[in-house]
Amino acid sequence: MATTNAATYEAFGLTVRSAFDVPELPPAETAPDGRVDVTITEERIPRPLSAASGTTFHAVTEREYYLLYDAATVRICDGTSIAVDPAEGVPSEVLRHVLVGPALNHLLDQRGYFVLHASTVSIDGRAVAFVGESGVGKTTTAMACLLDGHRVLSDDVAAIALDDEGPIVRSGYPSMKLDPEAVEAFDPPVEPPEQVHDGRPRHFYGLRHDQPATPVPLERIYLLEDGETIEVESVRPNEQIMALVDNTYTLGALEADGQAVSNFDACGEIVDKTNIRRLRRPRDLDTIRDVAARIQSDLKSDSC
Repeated sequence: MATTNAATYEAFGLTVRSAFDVPELPPAETAPDGRVDVTITEERIPRPLSAASGTTFHAVTEREYYLLYDAATVRICDGTSIAVDPAEGVPSEVLRHVLVGPALNHLLDQRGYFVLHASTVSIDGRAVAFVGESGVGKTTTAMACLLDGHRVLSDDVAAIALDDEGPIVRSGYPSMKLDPEAVEAFDPPVEPPEQVHDGRPRHFYGLRHDQPATPVPLERIYLLEDGETIEVESVRPNEQIMALVDNTYTLGALEADGQAVSNFDACGEIVDKTNIRRLRRPRDLDTIRDVAARIQSDLKSDSC
């Protein structure tokens, strides 16, 4: 699975030297001294003895995480290293979904980001995140904004830092996972996927726009829900906090010492400084352009 020579990429503002070919990440220059922020290596990884049977995530400490999947065993340490033990014969695209998804997302947690399970876009220079249960349409809503001329910052995760001026979002990498049927139906401005595996329902499609080089201020978080019509409504503050807790990507890591308290505090700070609303809409692809227009209208109504 590993390449002959490690390549250097960029993701979430970090340089990543990877033993695996990851075409979804843009190439990056290595520093003159050869240093990088993150290394991805291939090695044998024994299952931790303390990991419960059937679990897919295990935290030995807040600095050492394990992902225990059928496709691979992954060890994430100190926010700087990802070691991967692929299963025999695992397709490249399946492994890449693990690397640029859960592995990188848990590494961001170790680097001090609040990692929200969300798709994030930039609208008029402000970050807007979409959260909700699996399958509710986070990526589809981000694609609707892409069709409306806005930039996708990250697919499936929002890496949030708590700045003095308020929460800011670091853009991820210029790809998003899309259903080929949706791409064919709407023709979004994306590049064809590379090294695909027929067993995957969605593939990585490259974004044609540049990613912001600096973090983007977080303006709005929408809690996505199904509804018969498109409507936006306010959410009570205590419900906002619990929604952020429930949608913390690294929820399993909260068992590590001190993580639950610090995560709750981060959720409270985000609620204090970010507008969080509920967005109901039909789960119908025919309405996605109307959804994008409603989001734009809602954002403009706040700025008036």
